[in-house]
Amino acid sequence: MPGSPSVHRALRAGSALSLVGLLTLTTALAATAEPDPVYPSKAQVDRAKAAVTGAAGQIAALDAQYAAASAQLSQVQDRAAAAAEAYNGARLQLQRRADETAAAQKRAAAAEKVAEAASLEVRRYAAGVYQQGGSLGEIEAYLSSDGPQDLMDRATALEAVADARARSVQEAQATSIVASTMKRQAAQAQAAQAKAATSAQDARDAAQAQADQAQAAAVSIQKQQASLVTRMATLRRTSVALERQRQDGLAAAAAARAAAAEAARQAKLAEERAAAARTAAAKKEAQRAAARAAAEAARQRAAAEAAQKAAAQNKPQPRPQPRPKPRPADPTPTPPPPSSNGGVSAVLAYARAQVGKPYLWGAEGPDSFDCSGLTMRAWQQAGVNLSHYTGAQWGETSRVAISELQPGDLVFYGSSGESSHHVGLYVGGDQMIEAPHAGANVRYASIYRSDLLPYGGRP
Repeated sequence: MPGSPSVHRALRAGSALSLVGLLTLTTALAATAEPDPVYPSKAQVDRAKAAVTGAAGQIAALDAQYAAASAQLSQVQDRAAAAAEAYNGARLQLQRRADETAAAQKRAAAAEKVAEAASLEVRRYAAGVYQQGGSLGEIEAYLSSDGPQDLMDRATALEAVADARARSVQEAQATSIVASTMKRQAAQAQAAQAKAATSAQDARDAAQAQADQAQAAAVSIQKQQASLVTRMATLRRTSVALERQRQDGLAAAAAARAAAAEAARQAKLAEERAAAARTAAAKKEAQRAAARAAAEAARQRAAAEAAQKAAAQNKPQPRPQPRPKPRPADPTPTPPPPSSNGGVSAVLAYARAQVGKPYLWGAEGPDSFDCSGLTMRAWQQAGVNLSHYTGAQWGETSRVAISELQPGDLVFYGSSGESSHHVGLYVGGDQMIEAPHAGANVRYASIYRSDLLPYGGRP
């Protein structure tokens, strides 16, 4: 019956079952549908940003360490190259001292030979006097004369003989002094050669020590850089090869910026020199103009005085003709002309043929070179003999401004030309061929570096 308690219980039980079924169905449908997107929290975003920022900071720090390691290696290599050039200078000095010793010994031997001949003449004279019993032989010439005229003739002859013998004694004494001086000079030259030999050996030892240090530093720095590249590759999630290419690119860009800065500095120096030359030329031209004006005024006064004197004497005076004004000289100084030996093409061809050969300190070919050894051999192809030393090559060439370099000119690096530690062969387009340093090969490179000297050398 509808209103009975059993009926109400049945209805409540059915409603409950329906609600359970509905919940079960809803749960099942929710399980099969796509889940709602879950957005990161602010804390998660902040942590991600901090991680990216931290990685970028680490990469920047690693980049700086890599660049510092490269700079350190460059400094070590420069010191090794400078030590090698110091050895070249000591070796050149030793060769010069050896040549001086040989020349001094040759002069001493010649002087000794002359002194021996003069001494032999004196000994023969002494022996003759002794065999004649002192000076009796000459007295007998007077005692056995056949009259006054014969006596005078004999006396004149004996006087001439005595004078000749006196000259022989004097010459013997002089040649003996010269021989002693030559011997002393030869001994001094030999001592200087021995000292130069010691200096050359010391310089060689120092160069070898610097070369060994550079080699050890190169190995150590290369290991350090390899480790840095690996860490950067991990942080940037790239490969080691790509990171190494990136570092090479960064180094090339830094070198290009440094070269541009040095080129700008050299251009500024050239402009300053040009301005100074223009100022000096203008001043010199003003002085010449003043001198010409003074001379013209003096000439006009002299002409006026002559005219007045002629008028006073009623004598016609020819009118003076104006003197042609001298043409002023070109005030702009010009560099020395390119080498006229006609062999620059051979110089450049030789240098180009050496590209790729290894650097070796003290080497001058044919399989390896150092910087001055390469430039020396290159210019030998044109018949020009340069010394195997940067400082000497500076002194053996004419100065030419960097802005006026011609192919075949030499470019120097260091604090001064005499103490320069590196030299290259200019080939045009701001490029040179150089034997750079240990571990590198003969190559093309930009001439612009921080220690480029403002003047090159023209053989």
